[in-house]
Amino acid sequence: MATVELAQREPVAQALLRYRGYISGAAIFTCVFLVYLALAPAGEAINHHVYLAEAMLHGSFDVGAAGMPSGYQDTVPINGSVYLPFPPGPAILLLPFVAIWGTDFSQTQFCAFLGAVNVLLFWQLLAALKVSGRAQALAVLFFAFGTVHFYCASNGGVWQYNQIAAVFFLLIAIMLLVKRAPLPLVAAAFGFAVISRSPTLLAAPFFLYYVYRLHSERLTVSGLTKRAWLKDVALFAAGLIPFGVVTLFYNYARFGDPFTSGYQAVYETYIHSDIKYNYYRSLFPHASHFKLFDPRNIPLHLQTLFLMPPQVISKFPFFRASPYGMSILLTSPAFIYALLVKRKTALVPASWLAIGLVASLLFMHYSQGWVQYGYRFLLDFAPFLLILTAFGFDDNATPGHRRLQVALVTTSVLMGLFGVYSAHTWTT
Repeated sequence: MATVELAQREPVAQALLRYRGYISGAAIFTCVFLVYLALAPAGEAINHHVYLAEAMLHGSFDVGAAGMPSGYQDTVPINGSVYLPFPPGPAILLLPFVAIWGTDFSQTQFCAFLGAVNVLLFWQLLAALKVSGRAQALAVLFFAFGTVHFYCASNGGVWQYNQIAAVFFLLIAIMLLVKRAPLPLVAAAFGFAVISRSPTLLAAPFFLYYVYRLHSERLTVSGLTKRAWLKDVALFAAGLIPFGVVTLFYNYARFGDPFTSGYQAVYETYIHSDIKYNYYRSLFPHASHFKLFDPRNIPLHLQTLFLMPPQVISKFPFFRASPYGMSILLTSPAFIYALLVKRKTALVPASWLAIGLVASLLFMHYSQGWVQYGYRFLLDFAPFLLILTAFGFDDNATPGHRRLQVALVTTSVLMGLFGVYSAHTWTT
């Protein structure tokens, strides 16, 4: 009898071992999704992209005609129609759901769902990069609950959902690149990231440099003129061309100009109002306005990213995150390991290249992210920074470093919870 019972248990154990990856993935997704959903803000969501999806289903981009309430912020009214300045990628993701449930579909809940998918994709990406199991666990926990991704995914507002959608497509594009998928397919995933958050376009050299290093060990003029390399560049560009056409058409259909996005019009409404759209203007409300993108905005972003402290309040817990952002050194200190990578792989310089290029544009923007926990613009280059952080965890595996990594990730998670809690108090 004991032999029979043992024989019955062995197939179960083998099946669990065989499918442990799927089981682990399902557990990661479920836990993260439930936390994001549970901490989502109560009340009416700001469903900009739900109305854009509704409009698109009726052959238009007019969100006013699609039923968007008149009080929604960041809209561009023209000749009786109302348009959004945001790219269409996040709304495209919503099309099948809005087609079924209409404008009652919850953008907030979908954002929590997509955020959990992002965490699952990041876990799979680290496995594809052969990061150790311990470093994977720490990096996934850090990404899910110790970065601004936690706040954005559980918030689900229009600005936050845009960023979560862009991270989703960037992770898919990087995964496809690492797995040596056809370059037009990689470019297509990257193109969807670009039409979700335009600054991600400047991450294109990440993909091109990584592919270049598959052909040549060093960056040389002769390497850049290799026929195989130029062919890959052409394939990648070909995959992006449809998204350029979509963007030009989207702009022309809304504003009659393929090179007008609507962001300038929104900024001008801020200029002619008393809205304190960044921290600088909250301190100096009568100061001169800069341009939409202006190098004079760089100090504002650097101050937010590295130096912004929490706010002091009169009731427990006596501190809350500043709604203008907060220093990454406080919110996500585990990112320090991105600076401690030791391995020699093309992904390292490629990631730093993408981070530098995307950040160079973001740092000139007139707003540092406005109402946010942490620095939400970081999500536009977060996948690259997270890869470096995971490598840093893996490359520094001494007992002392392991204890420090656990401490930093734990601190980041606690700060993530503090940030989400703070977000619920900003209006009170």
